[in-house]
Amino acid sequence: MPQDEATAPPRPIRGASEALLLTHALLVGLTPLIPVPIVDDAVKGAIERRMVRQVGQANGQDLDDDTVKILAGEESGNFFVSVAKGIVTFPFKLIFRKLFIVLEVKRASDLASHAYHRGHLIDLALASGVVAPRGPIPALRVREAVAAACGAVNVSPLGRAFRSVFAGSKGVLESLGKDLLSRLGKSSVENVAKVVEEQATNEPRAAGVIGRMEEAVRSVPRVHFDDLEARFEERLGIRLTRK
Repeated sequence: MPQDEATAPPRPIRGASEALLLTHALLVGLTPLIPVPIVDDAVKGAIERRMVRQVGQANGQDLDDDTVKILAGEESGNFFVSVAKGIVTFPFKLIFRKLFIVLEVKRASDLASHAYHRGHLIDLALASGVVAPRGPIPALRVREAVAAACGAVNVSPLGRAFRSVFAGSKGVLESLGKDLLSRLGKSSVENVAKVVEEQATNEPRAAGVIGRMEEAVRSVPRVHFDDLEARFEERLGIRLTRK
C-alpha cells in the first residue's frame, strides 16, 4: 500500500528548481528534430553540460569543466576537436532550410524523461555535498551511480506523463525545434553552447509546456522517486542529506 504523503519519510534535499531541470529536459527532447546524427549529439551534449553546470550553481558550487563533462556523461576526448574539421563545419542552412519538421513524440518524451531523472539525481548528490572535491565521492562514481539507478528503475511512468504533454504541445514544440535549427543554421556546431544558452534563457513559448511538464512530474506516484533515490544511495554507498 502506498505511503501517505504526510507520514512518508522525508525525501533527500534538492537545490535546483523544477523549472531548471524541466527546461533542460525539454531541450533534450527537441534534439530528435535535428536530422544530422553528429549534430544532434553535439546539441544534446551541450544541453546536458549546461544543465549540470546550472544545477551546480543552484547548489552553490561552480563545477570545473572536467567535473561538468563527467557528470553530464561525456566520454573522454574533446568532441568538438575531433569533428570540427568534418561535417560540422558544413553550413547548416544548406541542410536544414527545406526540412519539414515533425516531432517524434515518444522518442522526444523518453529522452526528456531520462534527462530529468539524471538531472534530479545529480542535484541530490550536489545538494548533499557528496561530490568531490567538496565531498568524498569522485564525479565518475556519481555518474556511474546515476546510470545504474536509472537503468534499474523503470523510468517510463514519467515518460508516459511527458508523452501526453508533448502530444498536446506538438505545434509549439515543432516551432521551437524549427527555431533551434534556424539558430544552428546561422552558426556552426562549435558555437552550439551559445545557441543552447539562447534557447534556454530567451524562449517564452516554452513556459507553458514546462508548466505542464511540472504537473506531469507531480502526477507520478511518490514511490517511483523513492525507489530511484534508494537505488542511487545504494550505488553511492552513502545516505543523502534529508531535511
